[in-house]
Amino acid sequence: MKCRSRNGFVLIVTCIVLTLLLGFAALGIDIGRMYVIKSELQAFTDAASLGAALELDGTDSGIARARIAPAHLASGPTAMKWDMGTRPITEIVTTFAKLETTPDPRSWQAAPDSPGDYRLVRVVATAPAPLIFLRVFRPLGADFSTVASSSVAIKTPEQARLFE
Repeated sequence: MKCRSRNGFVLIVTCIVLTLLLGFAALGIDIGRMYVIKSELQAFTDAASLGAALELDGTDSGIARARIAPAHLASGPTAMKWDMGTRPITEIVTTFAKLETTPDPRSWQAAPDSPGDYRLVRVVATAPAPLIFLRVFRPLGADFSTVASSSVAIKTPEQARLFE
């Protein structure tokens, strides 16, 4: 009789532990997918901000070319994509800022007035990461979570480089 009650206890504990392990594995799947999407967006924003910074030449046309450079990187036959290269990156915001010794947070603008002073480009890309198991914890049963990434590049007379 004593052995039989232990077997029942082991069965109950095993079921509880398996449920917890499956729950953690499910959370790991959604969180891991979000990290992959974040990494893909980060690679895109790094390349897009560098490409946009290379277009800055102190003119209005340089700002215009820099504004559309990220969209060119996200379209066409060699476009950078997210979700393992299957979905196009469509939510892209490009802004510009002045730089004295540090970036002036108040000077970030999408359409600057005097382009000669703007040497920083920030590209922000967002994507809706689909949720499978974390959907339970989202309000109103939302089936996605927004993942965002940003990069800032600076244009110097010699080169363009990532700033942040």
